[in-house]
Amino acid sequence: MSGTGNKKIQNKGPQKTATKSRTASAVQANDSILNKALWYAISLFLAFIFLRVATSKAPQQEEIKSSFFDGTYQEAFEDGLLKKPFIAGLKKMKNEYEFSLFDKVNVEGFYAGKENYIFIEDRTKAAFGDDYYGDKTVQDEVRKAKFVQDTLKKLGIQLLVLFAPVKSTTYSEMLPDYVLETERKTTNYQSYVKDCEEQGVNFIDFVSYFKILKSRQPQYPLFSRYGSHWSYYGECVAVDTTIKSMEKLMGVRLPHFHFGDIQLRDTAFVRDADIFRRMPLDVPKGNVLAYPAQMAYDEGPGFTPEKVLGIGDSYFRCFFYLGAMEKAFGNGEQWYYYNSIIPEDPNNPEVWQLDLKQEIMKYKGILLMCNEVNLKTLGDGFIDDAYLLYTDPVKFYAERKQKYALNMQKKAIREDKPLVSRLEKEAQQMGITLDSLITLDASKKLNRN
Repeated sequence: MSGTGNKKIQNKGPQKTATKSRTASAVQANDSILNKALWYAISLFLAFIFLRVATSKAPQQEEIKSSFFDGTYQEAFEDGLLKKPFIAGLKKMKNEYEFSLFDKVNVEGFYAGKENYIFIEDRTKAAFGDDYYGDKTVQDEVRKAKFVQDTLKKLGIQLLVLFAPVKSTTYSEMLPDYVLETERKTTNYQSYVKDCEEQGVNFIDFVSYFKILKSRQPQYPLFSRYGSHWSYYGECVAVDTTIKSMEKLMGVRLPHFHFGDIQLRDTAFVRDADIFRRMPLDVPKGNVLAYPAQMAYDEGPGFTPEKVLGIGDSYFRCFFYLGAMEKAFGNGEQWYYYNSIIPEDPNNPEVWQLDLKQEIMKYKGILLMCNEVNLKTLGDGFIDDAYLLYTDPVKFYAERKQKYALNMQKKAIREDKPLVSRLEKEAQQMGITLDSLITLDASKKLNRN
């Protein structure tokens, strides 16, 4: 399960077959053209009948012209339209209709598998090795991680990498048949685990561990049908395991997380139906999930919380709402995608505005959360920056100064919520991360100026 002294769970590489496309278009082929045309015609007709004339002051012509060409006018118009109760009801009706009849998921980048399991396209590609960055890229990143780990250890700070699974791996049997027939290639996750083990980087392999848990009885769902992250029960397992692994590395007695009295409920709590809520749809019955009725942390003499920093994506959120960051990890922060700081605060700087060396020294441990699709770099760039900081600090600070204008522009974009919403859709369509698109957009704006 981990590279920290525990016996590691081996993950066997997948077999190769012929490559085929894995987009939702194969599922949507069942959708009748006539049926769709009729549906949209009726929806449009009813929309124009029931729409109320806006009473607010019309925007100036120049304002419309400016926002029209940068796409924000259309985005604002669409958002305003969708907020009208009647239109929102139509959208919900349309989404229910298309999902129930055609298994169509009206969220960009998502598609339906067997038994109403919903999957994410880019995570499926990662599970099948379609986004592999190559042996050399992975080896170089792990080499840097080993150097950073050893450097931090001398400073009394422990580093631990968490490899989190995606649903397409843990419940691959629920993928559509046309996906299962595609070629399986070497994945970034497989290479990272192999190289981390060989080079001595501390890690927990939750991808393999979840496969083991899935084979045991009682078999509690580790992913929900309608959720994009590991299930609430799976999060409890991850938090418990991580605390115990970090405890061994630190050589202290951290407060353990205890959970039990597992209740099976046909109701999705917390994030267990976040995909459906984005459409938005009511969660169907028949989605039984496991929820612990009892949860507690050790308290009292002999237990010592230590301040731990988490770096990674939204998979890490469970460490906050399950109490680990407060009770076991000394009210540590998360650097979300190595950009923003959680807990959120309007006065928070972004990570690039901090003195990295000083910030690192505030912690006794650092957790890098990496799900299978976010493995281009470890810690979303943290390892690269920390490596440069400790090997060539002059160059590190010079590069930070050079990137200041770009980072300021990126920050301005991230604070523009309507623009971020539009860029999220564009990023999904382009098959790149939101941060990558924000960087491209910021660079274009700087060049224009």
